Amino acid sequence: MKLSVTQQLLKEARWALALTVFYIVGWVGFGYFSPAGKGMLGFPIWFEFACIYFPLLFIFITFTVVKVVYKEMDLEVDDES
Repeated sequence: MKLSVTQQLLKEARWALALTVFYIVGWVGFGYFSPAGKGMLGFPIWFEFACIYFPLLFIFITFTVVKVVYKEMDLEVDDES
């Protein structure tokens, strides 16, 4: 199924917004609601989750979304008249 340019742009914008909200909620959640203690790397567990593991997971998720959802398209308007 081929989407129009406008539909594809809206789809990409929705995914970008969803990824942004997911990252903010995840970062705040891990940063403020993680248990106390030290993690595997010796940092506080909240820091490891919010600033090391979650960003790595998010990079993988973003890479996957860009490969699957985003499409290369020509946005130039041809004026041949």
